[in-house]
Amino acid sequence: MPLFGRRTEPAPAATTAGSPPPDSTVPQSPTAGSSAPHRRSRSMFARRRSSSSDANSTHSDTHNGTRDRDRSRSRRGGLFGMGGQRKSDPLLDKDPHVMAARDKLTAAERAEQEADRALESARRAVLEAREHCKQLENQAIEEARLAKAKRTAAKGLGKQAKGLGRHN
Repeated sequence: MPLFGRRTEPAPAATTAGSPPPDSTVPQSPTAGSSAPHRRSRSMFARRRSSSSDANSTHSDTHNGTRDRDRSRSRRGGLFGMGGQRKSDPLLDKDPHVMAARDKLTAAERAEQEADRALESARRAVLEAREHCKQLENQAIEEARLAKAKRTAAKGLGKQAKGLGRHN
């Protein structure tokens, strides 16, 4: 039995292999005004829909994310989605305490933006320093390889030079 709702249809005794089990959260009772059955979710977080065509388009739109992006764009901005549009009292706009608070708020926002820029700059500097260290290590490895080859070549030449000088 659902926690916050009641079941309006009787539970079937057994289901046959050919028929799908009934959906307990969707009562299928077509109304006189609509040709398609209206589906209703019993979830406490369910949205209300105005029509069945809207219900069909909601699934396809949210499936590819267009409706979610549009909704997120429309809800952006300001504290609690106010978007900076506030109803203000002209007397409060001239109040020195309110003006000082607004000035502090804008200064804090500017400081936060500058801190974000500084953080991004520091991250870039760290990445550049790491890349420079990798290049330096690779260069040292290459120089060591060349030095080893040079030493090996010098040993070979030294062995050849030992055989020289018997006519002196």
